[in-house]
Amino acid sequence: MLEPQEPQDPLREMFRQAAASGQSRTRAVPVARIAERARRAHRRRVTVVAGAACLLFAGGGVTVAALLPDAPTPVVPATSPSPDAPSPSETTRPPLSSTTSPPPTGEGTSDYPSATATHPPGRVTTTAP
Repeated sequence: MLEPQEPQDPLREMFRQAAASGQSRTRAVPVARIAERARRAHRRRVTVVAGAACLLFAGGGVTVAALLPDAPTPVVPATSPSPDAPSPSETTRPPLSSTTSPPPTGEGTSDYPSATATHPPGRVTTTAP
């Protein structure tokens, strides 16, 4: 649909004249200038990408160096010691001697039963209490 004709607006007419004047003065930009602008933009993009790659590589190297241990960790044994095993300082009985001696006689002279028994000529056997 066509709009009804409005009375002539002086401001509208001035804008139309300015547009016509601008169109008559326009000219195409030379191709060499457009190509130079494109080369500059490309160089800027490559520089930004190369800088970002360098920062990423350096940051990764610093992170890896920070996460690596300074000294090697000690090697743990394949099996852990039994918690029920008594330590050497906990023994209260004197060690059994290899010489044969007759067991003490009499009541109350020994807290422990005899641990050694003499068998025929010079054989000594040890029994657990």
